[in-house]
This record gives sequence, C-alpha cells and structure tokens, in this order.
Amino acid sequence: MEENIDKIRRLIIASFYIVILLGLPLWWKTTEVYRAQLPFAEIEEWSNWEAFDLEFPTHFTIYVANVESDKINIANLSSILENLIISRYNDINAHNNYKPQKSILFPVKVESFNWDSWMDYLQDGNLEALNSVSESGQYVFYIMPNTKSNSKAKVLVGNQRQAIIEVNHWDTYVIEKTISDLITSLFTPEQISIKKFIMEPSPDSKVEVDSMRTMKYSPQYQVTFSLMNGDPSNLLVNWDIEKTVNKYLQPFVDKISVISNLTVDSQIQHYARLTFEPHHKSDEKILSLTPELLPHFINAAEWNLASAVSSYPTLNFILYVPSKEQSPLYIQDSKGNIMESNAFLIPRWGGVIINNPDRSIGSHDFSLEELKSVMSIFLMQLRGLLGVQDVWIEAKHALDVTISIEFVTPPSAAVTMWEFDSLVRRRIAENIVTSISTLKSLSQLVTEIPNMVVLDHIQTEVLLALDNLSKSCANLHNKQYDLALYHSKKAIELAESAFFDPTMVSMLYFPDEHKYAIYMPLFVPISVPLLVALFREIRNYRER
Repeated sequence: MEENIDKIRRLIIASFYIVILLGLPLWWKTTEVYRAQLPFAEIEEWSNWEAFDLEFPTHFTIYVANVESDKINIANLSSILENLIISRYNDINAHNNYKPQKSILFPVKVESFNWDSWMDYLQDGNLEALNSVSESGQYVFYIMPNTKSNSKAKVLVGNQRQAIIEVNHWDTYVIEKTISDLITSLFTPEQISIKKFIMEPSPDSKVEVDSMRTMKYSPQYQVTFSLMNGDPSNLLVNWDIEKTVNKYLQPFVDKISVISNLTVDSQIQHYARLTFEPHHKSDEKILSLTPELLPHFINAAEWNLASAVSSYPTLNFILYVPSKEQSPLYIQDSKGNIMESNAFLIPRWGGVIINNPDRSIGSHDFSLEELKSVMSIFLMQLRGLLGVQDVWIEAKHALDVTISIEFVTPPSAAVTMWEFDSLVRRRIAENIVTSISTLKSLSQLVTEIPNMVVLDHIQTEVLLALDNLSKSCANLHNKQYDLALYHSKKAIELAESAFFDPTMVSMLYFPDEHKYAIYMPLFVPISVPLLVALFREIRNYRER
C-alpha cells in the first residue's frame, strides 16, 4: 500500500515537470518579439559599394561642317575626343582628391558625322530648327567656321540639348580643344555635385553653399506665397496671385513635376510687423536692412506661415509691404549698397521680397505686370532651392577667354533641357545614396536592438527598395535616365517608409529583463514546492 502511494506521488511530481518542460519552449516562443528576416548581407554590399557601379553615361553627336574636308579626319575625331574628354574628367577627379574605392563613373561616347547643310543654317540662323535630341544624356554639337571677323570662337547653346560652335581656325586641333573645353565646362560642376553626395571632396566653398541652400529631396513640396501687410490701417493691399501663378509659374511646375510635385497655395496676412526697427542709411532718410538683420526678419512667433495642407516640406515666398512708419524699406548688401531686387533668399526655407507701393489712395492692388517682376525673382529663388544650377554661369567661368559662349533665353518653363538633365542626374545620385544610407541605418538599428519588432511588410519594403536600387543603377548604365529617376524615387520612398514605420518601435522598450520581471512572481511561488518535493524524492530514493 505504501509503495503504491510513493509511486503515485512520484508520478504526480513527474507530471508537473513534464508539463513545465513541454510548456517552457512554447511560452518562450509565444512571448518573443516577431522579427522578419531582413537581407543584411545584401544591404552591407550596397553600403560598401560592392553591389553596383554608379554610372552617368553621356552621348555626344558631333556634326562637322563639310568645309575643306581634307583638313578634318572625321573617322579619328570621335576616338580622339573621347580620350581627351575622359582625360579631362580624370584630371578633375584627381584635383578634387576623391576617394578611389567608391565606384562612380562618367562614360563618354562620341560619334562624328559630316554636316552638309551647314550653309542653310547661315541663312536662317535658327538653332532650334536643327535636329534636337529628346533623350536625356544625349547631346548634339554642330561645328562650323566663323564667318565673321572675330578673334574669339563662338558658342551658342540652345534649350533642346544642342549647340552651335563657330571656330576661327579650321583645323583638327582647334575643333578638338574647343569641343572638349565646352563639354568639360558644362558637365564638370554637375560631376562635382554628384560626387559630393558620395565622397568627401576637398574644401570647396561653392559646393558647401549649394549644399546648404538646396532643399533635401522630397517627392512633393508645398509652395506657399504670402502677401504680408505691415499695417492695414494705413494701406490695404491685394493681389491676383492665382492668375500670376498660372501664367508665370505653372510651366515650371509642370516641367519639374517629373522630379518633384509642387503644390501651390497662397494667403494674405495683415498686421505682420517686424520684431526690430530698421536702420537709417547713413546721411539719408532711407530705412534699410543690413545683412546682420536679415536672419531676424521672419517673425515666426506672430506670422502664421505653417501650412496645414500638407505634411511635405514647405517653401515659403513672402511679398512684404512695410508699415507707413517703416517705408520706404530697402535691403543693403555687404558693401552698403541698396540691392536692386530688394529681395533675399533664406536657405532651405524660401525667399522674401520687400515692396514699397504707393500709399496715396490708401489701397493697392498689385497688377499682373507688377507681379511679373515679383514672380521672376521668386522663380529664381525657387530654382536655387530645388537645386537647379545655372550651367551657363559655370561654363562661362570655366571656359578659356578665347571662347565666347552665349545661351538661348530659357523658355517660359524657366529651365533649359541642359539644366533639367543636370538636376535629374544629381537627384538620382542623391536618391540612391540616401536610400542606401537609410537601409544601412535600418539594418544597424535592427541588429543593435534585438527586441525591436520587424513585421513582414517591413521586410517586403526593404526587398522592394533594394530591387528598385538595382533597377535604377541598371537604367543608368543603359542611359535610361527617366526610368532611373523613377526607380530611385521608389527606392527612397520605400526605404524611408520602412525606417519610419510606427510598428518598429512598439516593442522597443520591452527587453528580456522585462519578461523575467513580469513572470517571476508567478514562477517562483510554483517552483519552490516543486523543487522541495523533487529534493525529498531524491533523498528518499538514496535512503532506500
């Protein structure tokens, strides 16, 4: 009888331990944080620049006027120009001390042909009537002798990816040098900007200024135009901003929408006073703003400039009408001279124009003609904030003094195809590098915090981001810049969506120690009698 009781007791104790041994793994599995597997190795390859070569190829078609054809060897011109341009590119890279371990290439392809109809161009002089190229990254140059008695070579750059080059001395060396100088001067600033996103260049103040001024890439921006009236008790102001935007800004908005969408709104605010008193210009009764006062111009505490329409970055453009006591109000430059535009740019924020209208009748409606000059200034500021570079200014500084360069006035879109192509390539580079950096940060975050939740849709977004990165680089290699831009935009959107997903921080502060703290009050009271019973059984067994 006693043996049966001992046996039953041992079975009861064993059953408790069997339940614990079977339930412990199940409990551990059901209480662990769910983590979908991320492609850490592939992300590491991209961050180390082992998964791709970033290429920005360009194709140049050269048409040489069929004049004294025995002097120009068309067959050899293409290869000579390719080698010369690549050599000039390499010299620029060496001069800027870029790190060699990161692979970023600018392949060049040159094709040369005879230009038999060059005399027709002399008669009409219409550059835009010449063959233009519709594909980004492909450009056409027409070479002809200078028919005027001018000591300088003349370059006329059109809007549609073509240019006319008139040379004085009709020989191979002059043509090769002129074309290579022009191409290098047009594309060097762009290459420096692209490399800026990837590598550490030598100190360059111009690059730093552009970097601080330009907005970080976003698929959409909110553009807000504000008419700020310092004192409506003395002067009432109004403007027809909708008609102005449709006439002067909409073509640019439509053109740039391939890169980023711009949503435009407007407002009029009264009693928009300054937080300081302007200075009197020395020996004059003119109120002026010195460069030291401009950073304090925006009255952020009282001016309602926040946009409730969109969560995307906002670009603010203010037309400010000062009060009667502060009129007329002008802006001084660093040398104390009154600025003709009476406007200034706020990096990565927007722009301000100060206007001093006539107060004699107590009200002022800004006419369409007045707003045309205002919008032209806002448009130039918007170009700078979105990263549109003035390629003609860069080229004029870089070209030899013996070359005269002239650019056709940009169309109503306020951006030439040369500028648009440059912006597309720079935004592609920025998107690719930012996507890689974001994915790398996500990988490090998940690795360093083992209790962070990683759901399946996070894994899907990361995989899609990597796939779009691969497609973007492949499209770049094939000179398909439109597709490369599209996939780079998708890559950065998916990478940032994964990184900022709210589900990734829901279990951020629930480590294993918290799990132990929650379940210990339950497990300890149960485990003590079970351990005591097991110890007694072992002792009785030894005694027997």
